[in-house]
Amino acid sequence: MDPPLNTGGAYFSKRYMDLSVFIVDDDVMLGKIQKALVKSVWPLDEPIICYDGPSALERIELEAASGKKILILLDINMPEMDGWGVLDFLCEKSYGEHVWVILNTSSEEVADEIKSRSYTQVIAYNKKPLKREILRELMGREPLAVFF
Repeated sequence: MDPPLNTGGAYFSKRYMDLSVFIVDDDVMLGKIQKALVKSVWPLDEPIICYDGPSALERIELEAASGKKILILLDINMPEMDGWGVLDFLCEKSYGEHVWVILNTSSEEVADEIKSRSYTQVIAYNKKPLKREILRELMGREPLAVFF
């Protein structure tokens, strides 16, 4: 186990530094709200916000190349490349087994939730809005528990 990291009175495992969190949503205001929510619950590095699939994939590639594990809060319905396109791309990457996705969507389609189960990277399906309780619950579940 890594020694604790002193962060001004609070102690956290250095393992949390091995996880990069991405928020991928085309709604700028919602992205900022989700970032603030994630920061208030999870003692992690600054979440990275991307407002479209292609820019998210560029940043994810860089983080994965540095050896980080990746957690993505991913919207399904986005222009240019939707969340399914992002997932399809990640499935084909060698680092894909170190990427976990929380689909965070406003979709009311049952078919979307069913489809999400076909992706091994998807660890949760959440209908917006994202809530603190959901983030706290995910902290205690695999594969994320090791980072907290």
